[in-house]
Amino acid sequence: MTTMQDCSLADMAARQLEGSRDFLHGLLETLSEEQLTARAGGTGNHALWIMGHLAMADDAFVSAFRQEPSCLPEEHIKLFGPGSTPQDDAGVYPGRDELLARLATARERLLAWVKTLEGEAAWQPAPEKLSKIAPDAISAAFALSKHEFMHIGQLTSIRANLGLPPLIM
Repeated sequence: MTTMQDCSLADMAARQLEGSRDFLHGLLETLSEEQLTARAGGTGNHALWIMGHLAMADDAFVSAFRQEPSCLPEEHIKLFGPGSTPQDDAGVYPGRDELLARLATARERLLAWVKTLEGEAAWQPAPEKLSKIAPDAISAAFALSKHEFMHIGQLTSIRANLGLPPLIM
């Protein structure tokens, strides 16, 4: 059995990303199709936008560090990228299953990259456009987990506003 003391930073980052994603899926599974566009207090982000945004964030970080093209369709970045605004009409967005597939694809790509962050690779300086978020590659991996948990908090608020009980995981 591997203990946390035996883990590299890359292993710890991967575990953190896997844990945040498991929690996200646990929350998303509790929402009906009609609840996917509910917003806490009637404003803010809703679940459809959060799913697309998190896929975009994973993809954007890997693409920037690896200097590779996105694995997501071009229209995805327009719907969920910086400066996008959640729309109340669910028809504007891909469906739940498609967004879950994009989340999985982008996270698999991210985890594959994170697992390469051993030794000097972990301390690769961040591309300039990401440097305010994280100074280096390993910090970027942990930042994405924190980012996901921030949006998990929004989903938790949405659930509370819908009168759903707390989710114990």
